[in-house]
Amino acid sequence: MKKAILTVLFTILVTVVFVSPISFVYLLTKSRVALNEEVFLKKAVLFAAGVQLPATNEAVVAAFTERAEAVLSNGGAAAYYRIRAGAEGNAPAAPSDEPSGYVFIRRGPGLWGEITAAVGFDAEFLALTGVDFLKQSETPGLGARISETWFKEQFRGKKGPFTMVGEGEPAADNQFDAITGATITSNAVLSILNTTVDQAKSLVQGNAPAAPE
Repeated sequence: MKKAILTVLFTILVTVVFVSPISFVYLLTKSRVALNEEVFLKKAVLFAAGVQLPATNEAVVAAFTERAEAVLSNGGAAAYYRIRAGAEGNAPAAPSDEPSGYVFIRRGPGLWGEITAAVGFDAEFLALTGVDFLKQSETPGLGARISETWFKEQFRGKKGPFTMVGEGEPAADNQFDAITGATITSNAVLSILNTTVDQAKSLVQGNAPAAPE
């Protein structure tokens, strides 16, 4: 009996010794991690909206505050983001009640886990302003290449619904280059994009359920 009690006490002690530092680090970095996630979301929304990203996190937050407004669903989460025009280039600023575009955060299954994408549209939903990926756990060197700049930049000005062509092949306005050797990931992106294209306008007009957050 005494031996069993000692074994239990030793197990508890070992658990405390190993878990305590991890818990301490988690509590110490929790607020910083949350801040980094918030900035990462803001960067993705701005990128998908076609807004040039500022150099610092502070400037990103300021640009997001100026240019983006979360439209909440009934549950209180952001259903989508309404984008306001800025002074970039020679484009005149639109009136504050007339958005220059919209960004939706959408999710879908990839090869190894969930893919979370920010998908941006112009104000008339005629074309995409950009696509960014907030979360993906695809195969490095293959599916994970969806986070590369060339892959994301190709969607600007494209018009859905989409089909795919092989990587490096000429693509029409409704096509994008798939990633060689990453068929499942490319199809996952295709599904996310076409679902968003199909639902975006109705969601803004209040005729579709809120996008998952």
